[in-house]
Amino acid sequence: MAPEPAKAPASALLALLSAMVAGCGWEPGIWSGAIELEPPKTNTAELTAVAVATLDAPVKARRGGRVLALRARTGEVVSEGDALIEFEDLALEESKAAVRREIEELRAAHAVAAATPAATERSASRDLRMAALNQLEETHRRASEEFQRWTELFEEGLAARLDFEAKRQEFEALSTRLREARAATQETEAEAPSEPAELRRSQRLLERLQELPKTYLVKTAWDGTVKELLVAVGDVPERGAVVATVARAALPMLVTEISTGTTVVAIEEACGVPGPLAFTRRDATLKLAAPTPRLRPGDECRLAVSTRE
Repeated sequence: MAPEPAKAPASALLALLSAMVAGCGWEPGIWSGAIELEPPKTNTAELTAVAVATLDAPVKARRGGRVLALRARTGEVVSEGDALIEFEDLALEESKAAVRREIEELRAAHAVAAATPAATERSASRDLRMAALNQLEETHRRASEEFQRWTELFEEGLAARLDFEAKRQEFEALSTRLREARAATQETEAEAPSEPAELRRSQRLLERLQELPKTYLVKTAWDGTVKELLVAVGDVPERGAVVATVARAALPMLVTEISTGTTVVAIEEACGVPGPLAFTRRDATLKLAAPTPRLRPGDECRLAVSTRE
């Protein structure tokens, strides 16, 4: 019977195993190796995305009024400050009519209080003085233009000095007459009974109202697309009423379609802006936030996309 081989001590086996593990890059309790897998194959594709608005914002009429014209159409792309609707300012016309009535009433009351023979005579004299002053001012204006032309001719050597000096003296004499006429008119006005302060205030108010435009424009305060116009020509919406809706493009989204079964690994570039850029996908629709504020709804943008089948 053959003798059995001698059994190796347990300590020798443990030492041998430790040496083998060390030679393979192992340490007790630590994985120091790596498993190399073949990287997935990706493709680079170019897609065209379209910017779409993300918020519908109402546009209100500040003062109401009557719609005179629609300056934009549904679906039209507009920029900040573009006119959407033109209104006739009915509130302004009502204010002017009310001030005119007030002025007429104040004038009638003042006329009754000042209806004396002396006051009537002073009023007629004042009117004559004002008419003469107006005529003199117009004559002075024409003389000033003529003297300016003579000055230019003299400076260019095209007019004789004697002729120029004669024109200058005529103009200075006319200017003196105008100053004296203005001073006399001011003295007459100071002597005449003044109009009531309330009447003067109403007259100044009417002058300011007359300077205001009779129409006003409702404009968009942001870039976007006209989604809906809620009024028609001839309508009279109330003050503060919503008259249009504009799809804002302040934070547009880029949207594109991608084939089913294709996995998007990364968006390497969008609108010339390098990535990677964050995106979402639902079914065949790919979305990402526009990387530049220049885009408006309807604008197209090129995407460089890494995909995997």
